[in-house]
Amino acid sequence: MRPDPYHTGTVRIFECRECSARTEAEHSPGTCPECGGDLQDISVPRE
Repeated sequence: MRPDPYHTGTVRIFECRECSARTEAEHSPGTCPECGGDLQDISVPRE
């Protein structure tokens, strides 16, 4: 079995836009586990 080139195994940090709770995951969890708000990936610097 060949490795999946799209799976980096990198843990990313996501922050809720509503309550500012942070969660770590390899892929976006979709919604905040605390309040159900939208999450944004803050692992990548924004310029």
